[in-house]
Amino acid sequence: MASERPRPEFRRARVGWLDRLRRLGRLAAVGLPIALAPSPLSAALVDWLVLLVDASASIDADEYRLQHEAYVSVLQDPGIGALLEGAQVVVVEFATVPEVVVDWSDDPEAAAATYAGHTRRTIGPGPASTTGIARALGLALDMLDGKAGRKVIDISGDGPDNVDWITAVWSQRDRARAMRVEINGLAIPTPEEPELDTYYGEHVITGFLEISREHQDFERALMMKMHIEIAGRSPE
Repeated sequence: MASERPRPEFRRARVGWLDRLRRLGRLAAVGLPIALAPSPLSAALVDWLVLLVDASASIDADEYRLQHEAYVSVLQDPGIGALLEGAQVVVVEFATVPEVVVDWSDDPEAAAATYAGHTRRTIGPGPASTTGIARALGLALDMLDGKAGRKVIDISGDGPDNVDWITAVWSQRDRARAMRVEINGLAIPTPEEPELDTYYGEHVITGFLEISREHQDFERALMMKMHIEIAGRSPE
C-alpha cells in the first residue's frame, strides 16, 4: 500500500547551472549521478529518447490537438533536429496502457511526419481512459533495456497514475535509476490536479521537471524542456 512506504525526499539539484534554471520550473535531483546531467560547457547529447505522451481521457479533444501539434512542431524544428543528430527517437502514447505510435527513428522530421498522421483512438468513460504512468514507464524501460549510450525518457501529462498503486511508479523509477536512464517530466497542472508538479517531482522523475501552466503553453514548455534535457541549455 502507498502508506506503507515513506515518501522519498524531494531535493533540488546542487549544480550551478540548474540553479540558474529554477525559473523554468521545479528542478529535482532524486539520486541520479551528476555525471548524467547535461552540462552547458560539454553537452551530453542523447542517444535514445522515448517521448511518452498522455492520451488519456483527462486530455480533451482540443487539448490533445494542441499537444499533438506541439510534438510535431518541435520534432520538425531545425534546432531540435541538429541536437538529435545520430539519436533514435520513439513516440509512445499512454492511457490505461501504452501504445507505440512512432517506432524508433533516427530522423526527427520523419518521426514528426508519422506522428502528424496519427489519430488518437476514440476513448470514453471507463477503465480504458485512465492514466497509466507506471505502465508507460515500464514499456519505455523495456525498449531501452540493453541499449548503449545516454538514455532519456521524456514524459508529459496532466494527471497522476490512477491505474496502479503509486508504489508501481516508484518501482519503475527505481528500475530507471538502476539502468542509468533519465526520466524528465513536463507536468500540466490543472484545477483538478493543481499539485501535479509536486507529484511528478516526488514520484516520477529522476532528472528535471518543466511545467506548462496550460495546454496553450505546451509547445513553448516542450521546446524548452527538450533543449535542456538534450544539450543542457535553454534555446537561444
